[in-house]
Amino acid sequence: MVYYLAITFIRHGMTPENEARRYIGHTDVPLAGQEKTRLLQADLQFFKPVDLLVSSDLLRCRQTCERLFRNYCGAKCEMEQWREINFGDWEGKTFPELKEIKEYQQWLHSPFSVAPPNGESYKAFCRRVEEALEQTILLAEQTNARHVAVVTHGGPIRYVLERYAPVERPFWEWAVPFGGGFTLQSTLERWKEKKRCISLSEVLFKENENGRALTTE
Repeated sequence: MVYYLAITFIRHGMTPENEARRYIGHTDVPLAGQEKTRLLQADLQFFKPVDLLVSSDLLRCRQTCERLFRNYCGAKCEMEQWREINFGDWEGKTFPELKEIKEYQQWLHSPFSVAPPNGESYKAFCRRVEEALEQTILLAEQTNARHVAVVTHGGPIRYVLERYAPVERPFWEWAVPFGGGFTLQSTLERWKEKKRCISLSEVLFKENENGRALTTE
């Protein structure tokens, strides 16, 4: 019998630091006030119920979970491995504050081969996300889940899409909006064998006639 397993990856809501365009990989900050309200009004409409809810352990993801899945009563898990890449000495800084620094210029030119000072290399980041995905798939199998929702960050979602989406597209060509994401549908066997997924659908927020935020695929 084929074990179908869908995983929906959702990016956390916006923070004040995101609005200011600051690097906040491992920095633990809350959602912006208006974003908390927007997410509380959201109506998630997935193609099937969520059986397992997984989240990055950082506050902005946990707050997003609490609002988007406020009526969820199933299995939950927080994982440090689903964090954003660690920007090291550049955490909390903006482009204007960093643009004259030689190491930062090198990183902008070669982000996949140059690591931020005291930060995380892209290679190490990829290994960590793969570990997070493996643990998530194992949890899904242990709990007999058929649809998992993972609330995480833009970087991990872009990596998963680049590596596992049925259509090949480079890392930076994947646009992942705050509070939005993608559902990857596959089988447990294909996930374990690290094969590309069978299908991909996008999760978006939009306003209805009453101004209430809705989510559709």
